[in-house]
Amino acid sequence: MPPKEKYTRENVIEAAFAIVEKRGLSDLTARRIAAKLGSSTAPVYKYFETMDELSLEIIRIIKEMLLDYTSRRYTERVFLNMGTGVALFACQHKQLYRALLLEKANFGDVVEEFLVILENKLPDDERLKPLSAEERHILLQKMWTYTHGLASLICVGLIENCNQEFIIKNLIDVGGDVIGATLSKHKSENTEND
Repeated sequence: MPPKEKYTRENVIEAAFAIVEKRGLSDLTARRIAAKLGSSTAPVYKYFETMDELSLEIIRIIKEMLLDYTSRRYTERVFLNMGTGVALFACQHKQLYRALLLEKANFGDVVEEFLVILENKLPDDERLKPLSAEERHILLQKMWTYTHGLASLICVGLIENCNQEFIIKNLIDVGGDVIGATLSKHKSENTEND
C-alpha cells in the first residue's frame, strides 16, 4: 500500500491563497508555498505544472469571492449592490483585489468575464428594465469605470474611510447622476421615436 499523501492539492491551494492574501500575487512563489507548508517545492509541482497554472486557480477563487460580494444584498437596488460589493471587497481584501484586477495583465480576461456576469444581472434591477441591452451595457461600462476607480483608490490606501456606508453614499451620488441621465436619454429618444 503506497504511503498516504502528506500534502494535498487543497493544501497547496490554501497555502498559495494565504500568501496572495497577505503579500499579493507578485510574491507567490513555489518556495514561499513550500515554506508555508513546511516541505520542499515537490507538492506544488505535483499538482500544478507551472506557477501560472496555480496563479490562475487562485485568481478563479478570488473572482468567485468577488462575485459573492456583488451578489449580497446591501440595499434594495441590485445595481447598487454590485458596486457596493466591488468596493467593499477592495476595502476588506486589498491584496486580493490587487491580484485580481490591478496586477498581472495576462489575467485581463477575468475582468471581461466578471463584467459579463454583472451585465447579465442588470435586468434584475427594476429601474433598468426599460433600457435596451446596449444601453445597459454602456451604463455598466460607465459605472464600472467609477466603481473600479473608487475600489482602486481604496485598495492602494488613498481612501481610508472605506466602510459600507461611505461606499454606498458615494455610489448613490455618482450612480444617481449616471443612471438618471441614462434613463432620461432613453425616455427622450423613445418619445422622439413615437
